[in-house]
Amino acid sequence: KVAVSIHATDDFNTDIINELKGLDYIHVDVSDGEFTSFKNPNLEVFRILHERYDLPIIAHMMVVNPSEFIEQIIEFVDIFTFHKEIEGDIDAIIRKVKNKNKKVGLAINPNTDISEILSYLGSIDLVLVMSVNPGGSGQKFIPNSVEKVNRLREYKKKYNFLIDIDGGINLKNAPELNVDIISSTSTILNAKDPNRVIESLKDSS
Repeated sequence: KVAVSIHATDDFNTDIINELKGLDYIHVDVSDGEFTSFKNPNLEVFRILHERYDLPIIAHMMVVNPSEFIEQIIEFVDIFTFHKEIEGDIDAIIRKVKNKNKKVGLAINPNTDISEILSYLGSIDLVLVMSVNPGGSGQKFIPNSVEKVNRLREYKKKYNFLIDIDGGINLKNAPELNVDIISSTSTILNAKDPNRVIESLKDSS
């Protein structure tokens, strides 16, 4: 399946999604300026997307304190994904999201090993493998992400979670990725024929 990945910025024109056909998810990045080098939280984007489009929304919280955002956006999202690398109580955040009857995902940066999230696989619904360092779109794919995905697939035999990958995905490397969801920004939005790209990515995932 394919998600178009967008940033929750003041200047994002949500109308662009009207032109995209065949999407399975909308992936929305939120940055607080601390976890990543830039800050973009226009949380109103979630409400607008929820009201306009009949697509599940994945919130990707690139923030130091995900808990403070839950109440503000949870009614508009389907999967609330936050990073393993935060210093807060991960189990408590998982419980808080689950108590809202929403799905929860855990994201891992390129330098975080799969072994660091094994204890959470039984209680989460999605693992987001970052195949670039968190930040702007257009970065190059980090090759060891393929190995991470392959290791995660072994654990899917025991646990019920989706594998999502985000960063540097294009039509050349997508066929290598045995994932459930491909999240893409520039490959889709900068394409001459975005819908053809979406179709090709779906064939790969």
